[in-house]
This record gives sequence, C-alpha cells and structure tokens, in this order.
Amino acid sequence: MILWGEIRQFPLFTVLQFLAGQRRSGVLEIQDFEEFGIIYLVRGRIEAVSSPSWDETLGARLAAAGALTESQVKECLLEGSEGEDTRPALSLLLERAQGDLRVLREIVDNHIGDVVMQLMFWNGGTFRFTVSARPVQFSVLPFREVENFLLDAIRRVDEGERPWRDKILTEIEFCTTCTMDCSEEIKNRYLKADVCLWRSMPSMLKDPIYRSTQKKPSPYDEEEYEELPFI
Repeated sequence: MILWGEIRQFPLFTVLQFLAGQRRSGVLEIQDFEEFGIIYLVRGRIEAVSSPSWDETLGARLAAAGALTESQVKECLLEGSEGEDTRPALSLLLERAQGDLRVLREIVDNHIGDVVMQLMFWNGGTFRFTVSARPVQFSVLPFREVENFLLDAIRRVDEGERPWRDKILTEIEFCTTCTMDCSEEIKNRYLKADVCLWRSMPSMLKDPIYRSTQKKPSPYDEEEYEELPFI
C-alpha cells in the first residue's frame, strides 16, 4: 500500500487517524523544506518516531534518566547515520538503554506525545506511507494509542503550548485555502496564531458547534459523493 499527498490538503492528524482506524502497518515519511521525519506504525499503533532532531532529544532524555551515558548516545547517533544498511539510531538507542522497562516506556510515550504535538504545526510539505519489506523492530514501545496522542496534542495546543521551534509559515493566512465551512465563533475558538485546530483535528467534527454550521449538501453533491470511495 502506498499513500501520499500534500500536508496542506491532508493534515497529518487526519492521516494518522485514518491509518490508525484502518490498523495499517508501515512507515509514514513526512517532509517539508525544514525537516524530515519518520513515523513507524504497526497495526494502527505508533511504535516509534524518528528524525535527527527527535532522536537527539530522546537520547538526551534517556541520558538524563540514567538509562544511557552521553557517550553512548553519541555513539548510537553516529552509528545510525553511517549508511542505509545500518540500523536506525532510534533503534540502537532503545536497544542499549538500561533500566526498568516501565520507566523506559514512559519516557518513550512522553517523547512521542511531544512529537505528535509538534505535528500540529506542520502546515506544508508532503507525506508518504509505504509498507517496508524489512520492518524495524523497537525494544521499547509506548503505552498510548494514536487517538490518545491526538486528543492530548490538541488539548496542549489549545492551552497555549508552543512547539520546540516555530515553523516557517508557507501561507500568510490559513483561511485563504481552507474549504471547510465555519463561522466567527469557530475562528475565535480554534484559530491560533500559527495553527488552525479546527482544520487540523478530525475529532473536532464531533463537537456540537459543528452541527450548527455544517451545510446540508445539495442533491448534486450527494450524487457526486456516492461515486467516491470513503477515505
């Protein structure tokens, strides 16, 4: 299975929710002109997230917890970046980490939760989901499921939490290219300085505020939708 598209049209939260609902296993690669990241999924659950900066952050957390020394972290990061045939640095970090498994899982779980929150601020770039012929095995897995990560991320952004570093905006105004039906009440509640929670999070469609703003499709639209597959 190969699934790809533009993040501007299909926010990463929508993509993650779809893959989780379909219980897909594979690799979701995301990229814009600043960053490149990989999200590993198994049966609809996020097992790991990886990018050079994310791996460094996790390594620092493992070192702070005493699970690895700083020299071990550097060794894993260097070894994992040597070539395509080598194992990912993230896999090496988790394999060599020492300590109580529950504590390690909590560190990984919190780390993935932080990364998912960062994805709220990805407003451009592309994504590609593929099934790997040689899946990467990770020795430490998170506790939470995708839906829990998504709900927690939108709560944190709604409370004013900021990303590790600001993303360079590819659009001056979020509403310019948005095709969703909304109102001033929705904008006041969900439109932030650099992210639209309403557009980014599919779960927001469950909010009662949406029912009062959703337009009834015309007969022409209904006929058109009947011919399209559900995604």
